[in-house]
Amino acid sequence: MPQLALGLASDRGKPIEIESNSADIDNKKGVSVYRGDVIMTQGTTRITGDIITIYTKQRDVSKVVAEGETARAYYEEQQDKGQGILQAWGFTIRYDVLQEDIELIRDGELLQKGDTFKGENIHYNLTLQTVSAKGRPQEGSNGRVQMIIQPRPEK
Repeated sequence: MPQLALGLASDRGKPIEIESNSADIDNKKGVSVYRGDVIMTQGTTRITGDIITIYTKQRDVSKVVAEGETARAYYEEQQDKGQGILQAWGFTIRYDVLQEDIELIRDGELLQKGDTFKGENIHYNLTLQTVSAKGRPQEGSNGRVQMIIQPRPEK
């Protein structure tokens, strides 16, 4: 089974569990496609979607793409160092394991520690904790990004 490095450092040694209605696995090409109400977990990390494609290099997971057809795909992980739970939605979620980047495409939303980022496309680097967002081209939204930043308690 390929190894995936998600979420807490302790999650990395845990098995990847995948449930789906069907699976097509090509070990030679390093591509596995799971279809139909797919649920993928490893420790505290959870990814759901109508289709999840896993790309591997030398049996290690390099990229995960979750797609939603009828509803947005979902990504969740418990983060290290008291950062809480990271939740992300998008009709396509691309997770580059090696770069620790998450890209939320089409109706992206990112929620962490009460802060919310919404936009048509959102790019989040897990290591650097940087966010880049582009607006929605929908009527009434003027193609803008929406952010809600919660006040932090004074120290």
